[in-house]
Amino acid sequence: HITSHLTGGAALAVIRLHSSLLHNNMDSRVLTLDVVNDKNNIYTFKPIINYQCNTIFSRIVKSLLYRFNWGIGRYWRMNDKARKEHECQYTYPVSPYRVENHSLIGWADIIHLHLCDDFINYPSFFKKVKKPIVWTLHDIGIGYGGFHYKVDYDTLLPYFQELEEKFVSIKSDAISPLDSLTIISLSKEMYDYTKGISYLKDKPNYIIPNSVDTEQFVALDKLECRKQLSLPQNKTILLFVSEYVETKSKGLELLKEVIASLDLQNILLCIVGNYPADMPIKDSIKTLYFGKINDSYKMSQLSSAADYLIVPSSQEVCCQTPLESMACETPVVVFPSGAMKDYVHEEQGVVCKDCSKQSLKEGLLHALQTKYDSASIRKYVSSKFSPSKIAQMYIEVYKSSLNK
Repeated sequence: HITSHLTGGAALAVIRLHSSLLHNNMDSRVLTLDVVNDKNNIYTFKPIINYQCNTIFSRIVKSLLYRFNWGIGRYWRMNDKARKEHECQYTYPVSPYRVENHSLIGWADIIHLHLCDDFINYPSFFKKVKKPIVWTLHDIGIGYGGFHYKVDYDTLLPYFQELEEKFVSIKSDAISPLDSLTIISLSKEMYDYTKGISYLKDKPNYIIPNSVDTEQFVALDKLECRKQLSLPQNKTILLFVSEYVETKSKGLELLKEVIASLDLQNILLCIVGNYPADMPIKDSIKTLYFGKINDSYKMSQLSSAADYLIVPSSQEVCCQTPLESMACETPVVVFPSGAMKDYVHEEQGVVCKDCSKQSLKEGLLHALQTKYDSASIRKYVSSKFSPSKIAQMYIEVYKSSLNK
């Protein structure tokens, strides 16, 4: 497995799959840029110059590349010019690292790519690696030059036009000739999207969701969890979770507006995720901020304490957080984006009609008026998304790739 980093939802999915493959007697290994202890078959890629480190040597080299417009320094300059005040997630299909020369590439029978931009160098990597490649797409960045979200592309393309055209060309030239590439889509929406990309449309493509570890995400006693977390026993608690809560597409402000418009005095909103220390918090509704939580038991406590998880995200791919909440027997209210409309049904919560404020309001009201069978919600997740089941689906893909 190759993944640029070990943080975020996509990285969590990689680690879960890796662990499950090990339990299924597959010799699975992970290669990442992040510094790890090389335990559990997870290894750090150690280049001569790590451009992510802030050492004196790396700063000098980066400064020279940037100043003289050499190599990747040219793209750094173009990116700085494009970004100006237009901050967004933008990654490169070019890299100063030559991952294809790492010993694990020679060791492996199958190369499984995940989020690997800013890590693998597309032109040299795909030219040299002749082994079967399986690529799980954790977002829609494969279809853009460097963008990862449609809203950024639609809004900021004029500022990134030159860089975007160059990067799309690099991706197309590197990927089009591959006859050993298999694509994994996390949802039907992702599958349809990739079939519209010229350099992916003819590649084998399977829909496989991410797994949920139902041994880590468990249903706990609601009243006891509220007591332990110092939460009120008599409130209807809504839970909102995002890695970065201020990300506009995640919909927190929209959710606050909806709750305020309903004028429901008995509602408490609990928010989990990173937010800047200087972020102005002016809430007209009862709100508690928990910060980022990496502990699955703590998240199980919060999910079990909550009455509903609300995911008003207009740009979602894998449906990971809703499935984890459902594993804790908590129903969800979600926008119809990405895999959420594939994997959330009326027995588990509400999929809103669209990504609008009115639709979220209607969806939340419907959920508040519905009685859900908590045990059946967890049973659904356990039967459809267990790590062992998802691992077996991947093993079949690996076998098919090797037999091509």
